[in-house]
Amino acid sequence: MKRSMILLPIVLLTFTVLSASAWTFHGDIQRTGNFTTAIKTGELVYKVYLTGFIDSSPVVYNGNVYVMNNPSMTPKSDKLGLYIINATNGTILKYISGFYGMATPTVYKDLIFVHAYDESDSNGYIFCLDSNGNIKWKKKIEENTAWWYVSSAPLVYNDSVYVRGYDTKLYKFDLNGNLIWEIDVEAVRNYHTTPSAYNGLIVFEKNDTSLCAHYENGSKAWCITLEGNITNSPAIAYGNVYIATEKRLYAINLSNGNVTWSVPFKGSLSTPAIAYGKLYIGSKDCKLYCFYANNGTEIWDFTAVKNPSAWDSIQSSVAYAEGLVYFATNTANGTIFALNASNGNLVWKFCVHQYVMSSPFLWRNKLYIGADDGNLYIFGLWKGDVYLTPGNFTVKADNGKTYVVSNLTALGALNEASKIGNFSYTVNETYGEEKLYPTSIGGIRDGWWCYNVNDEFPMNGTNKYPVRDGDVVYFWLWKSSGDNKENAPNEVIIRVHMKDAKINDLTVSSAKLGGNATAYVNVTAYSSDWFVVVVSGLNDNGDYIAGISTFYLKAGESLKIPVLIHIPQRNTVGTYKLFAGIYELSNYPNKLIDWFGAVNCEVTQ
Repeated sequence: MKRSMILLPIVLLTFTVLSASAWTFHGDIQRTGNFTTAIKTGELVYKVYLTGFIDSSPVVYNGNVYVMNNPSMTPKSDKLGLYIINATNGTILKYISGFYGMATPTVYKDLIFVHAYDESDSNGYIFCLDSNGNIKWKKKIEENTAWWYVSSAPLVYNDSVYVRGYDTKLYKFDLNGNLIWEIDVEAVRNYHTTPSAYNGLIVFEKNDTSLCAHYENGSKAWCITLEGNITNSPAIAYGNVYIATEKRLYAINLSNGNVTWSVPFKGSLSTPAIAYGKLYIGSKDCKLYCFYANNGTEIWDFTAVKNPSAWDSIQSSVAYAEGLVYFATNTANGTIFALNASNGNLVWKFCVHQYVMSSPFLWRNKLYIGADDGNLYIFGLWKGDVYLTPGNFTVKADNGKTYVVSNLTALGALNEASKIGNFSYTVNETYGEEKLYPTSIGGIRDGWWCYNVNDEFPMNGTNKYPVRDGDVVYFWLWKSSGDNKENAPNEVIIRVHMKDAKINDLTVSSAKLGGNATAYVNVTAYSSDWFVVVVSGLNDNGDYIAGISTFYLKAGESLKIPVLIHIPQRNTVGTYKLFAGIYELSNYPNKLIDWFGAVNCEVTQ
């Protein structure tokens, strides 16, 4: 029976940080790595295997993840291309083959822009695809090149597409693929570097050591030569462009190209996250640094890898959200980290045991990142199994009242999951009658927390709805009219394991051949149902005796069930070792719930 959906009245709190113009590398066209919602526990909810290496960083747009993969060490088995994945449940929606690479896709006005290697002719192209993954147009950028050189992510700014080619050009196209202009940027070693934009300026790396800004018409605003080769992509904030080289970290005035400050630094591909006056950046020496953005003073550093080898580094660009910073290490034991942005203390970490060049992307309290094991990792609130036993717990609601709740309820399942997953929840008596509903889970309360059990919406509070073994309890966040369990921005998925009943004790009387023994089975029911109890066993000669009883119990009730056991005249005397088993009547004799024994029954002549 379908039930009415229960919506919980919570004040909606919405914020927008991602640029409205494009969903792109590092979250916005300024490349600030500044996201709206954090994930506070490192709970892996989905691992989506795509094959190959996933060095491209995922982006999320309109509920879908867009990410490319690139060849692994065994490329013949790789299934390479662009993947479109459901951001909520990790289902692969579309796979577009024929091109691949390490560049992060950009999504703009339902168009997908990808800088990728075309395996049909060994050239690099900028591709434009529609939302269904159909190619609308493509333009050649690099000719007769290696796939790894096609790694700079597209920039979409003011209805124009900018792409940095390994062929020494920066190109500008309109949305229909018409070339507007191209600029000579000379030789490039850092083929990953990606342009950024702000206030009518396009900022990019030139000839390995120069940082330049050009106006949208292609004319030069300024260009400055830095010490060492540029290693990452420019990030723009607070009137400065922040860029790293092999030797220094710079803040360059966006208006005139003058150096605001610089400090010694071992740069990597890691592009900084910038938020609340601070700059967070990974380095070649496997440390994550925090600096004041206005003067370059170091606030703290975090050692992600002790005694790193020459191959170890942080190539992942840093993401910031709600007081936490996220990044990954590019080592054989690659690890995803979440740190307290104020002091650099570790909040959580997750080891993928593979190299990670991909950068984290955060969307609706989930974190998405690729790795060189071919998996897209999706972290969220919680998904897993709970094992419930009879008993009660207390919970204090938002109204200040304390309630006693059975463990064997939907709220009991959430309570157990919160202990395993180390997340918080709050409840309130929303509709009276002491019916409790969640008002927040994992600190998230910017919507209505709904719940259903086995795809049905219960017409009762979470503390009043009993659960059974095998139930799947979904708690999901409703924020807008299109949200449901299948595409909700946040969810907790709980698989319930419990015994529907338990045998506490078994006693059996003695008997004579041709007569009857009486067994008493002490049973406690955890759910209201009809049950079957069977008592049976053998003696040393293999003679068999058995009895059966059927009964109904309400959840929480205990009863001593009598079972009459006939002793056939043809059996032999002696000691019979008896066991008791209990079943749901609807699942008898296929699913045994619990058993008890052995208990001796003495049979005489």
